[in-house]
Amino acid sequence: MPENTKICKHCQSEIPKKAKVCPVCRKKQGGILKFVILGIIALIILVVATSGGGEKFRTDYNQDEVVTYQDVNYSITKVEKTQGDNEYWKPAEGSEYVKITLKIENNSDEKISYNTLDWQMVNADGVEDSIGSFTLDDDVSLSAGDLEPKGKVEGVLVWEQKKGDNNLRLRYYDNIFSSDYTFQFTLK
Repeated sequence: MPENTKICKHCQSEIPKKAKVCPVCRKKQGGILKFVILGIIALIILVVATSGGGEKFRTDYNQDEVVTYQDVNYSITKVEKTQGDNEYWKPAEGSEYVKITLKIENNSDEKISYNTLDWQMVNADGVEDSIGSFTLDDDVSLSAGDLEPKGKVEGVLVWEQKKGDNNLRLRYYDNIFSSDYTFQFTLK
């Protein structure tokens, strides 16, 4: 076969090397460009399908873990179940106070807001309660406010729950209008 000829991809006839259409069968001789484009598209689809957007945020944590959500650390530093020492505030018969000391550390570059209303407790019966409106003894309650970047705040949240409930979960909602919690701590 002479140097200036090639074989038609369809009819196997010998045709001029630069021919884009076979003079015998009249079919296009398409080069590898079509395969290169298809290969690039397949590679893009594969990368998009396997990337998955990174690691998925976990929503369930134990009380001794630190949760990092949007560059803010949330941690429970203490859980105490008590009957209270205040003569005016006593739990109902068969109940106890669950005091949670919560620490919030803003590691982001933005000011953040925090609020006790962002937190709910779920008991073994599946009842989700807002925080009680009081603290016990000399506890410093976690209130509401803003944290500057690198700011930290620690305070107590209190709920009244059935005595001995070992299936309590503390839930955080980053949007009070959402019915889906952002994450939760399972208490020991």
